[in-house]
Amino acid sequence: MKQKINHTLSGKIWNTAFGGDYAALEIRDELSRQVSFSGINLLTGNVLWENNRPEKSWWLGLVGIFKEYLILHKYSSQQKPEPEGVLILNIQTGEVIQRLDNWVFFDFKDDILVVYQLENNYPIYKNIELHENRPSITQLDNHTATSSVIHYPEDSPHFPTIFKFLYRLLGIEAQKAVDYLEISNKIIISYYIYREKSFQNYLLVTNREREILLNDLIAETEGVGIDTFTVKSDTLLYVKNETQFIGYEL
Repeated sequence: MKQKINHTLSGKIWNTAFGGDYAALEIRDELSRQVSFSGINLLTGNVLWENNRPEKSWWLGLVGIFKEYLILHKYSSQQKPEPEGVLILNIQTGEVIQRLDNWVFFDFKDDILVVYQLENNYPIYKNIELHENRPSITQLDNHTATSSVIHYPEDSPHFPTIFKFLYRLLGIEAQKAVDYLEISNKIIISYYIYREKSFQNYLLVTNREREILLNDLIAETEGVGIDTFTVKSDTLLYVKNETQFIGYEL
């Protein structure tokens, strides 16, 4: 397998968003209380922009990518933060296109961003038409279908089958749960084994002939997660050691 992306960030990858052939990463440095964002082209593997801090605030978070727009929420700095504003960025450049204070994201459809705010506990909606300079923008929605990863906990009737597959192939005893996907004549399994008082999370890729193409230790953790990998734009994507964003061509 050919590695397409290997990008190490300066903090923890807290959240990811995908849209068309783009990814956005939310990176948090808990010591300095700084949050930044990076944009990646999944077709080329190129980092489009990084360490972007559209506002000097810890209270920003990803909403999603919609066509060529990256939407962020601003949050209040209370113990239970609530959205209190929307930032619209160009996904190719990271440039802030528009700020909408006191509004909350609701929907995006046909180039119309729908936001709302509460007035006397009733939502008031607002439609905003977004039109960027389209000629340089790839037609994002037509490139790639999204494949769904299936999470099988230990009590699933399918878990024993995958357990046997892993035991025969690797001689290990998988624990707790697996994430599973079959795509492009490949089998992808995220599994856990218990060693040295912690769970080790590995990502395995084989072909139909059971040839091991990848078996990467991606995390050591006290528990089991979900959504440990995804496939977008014919690329296997995952976060390793909380700070690396990795991608392999499928």
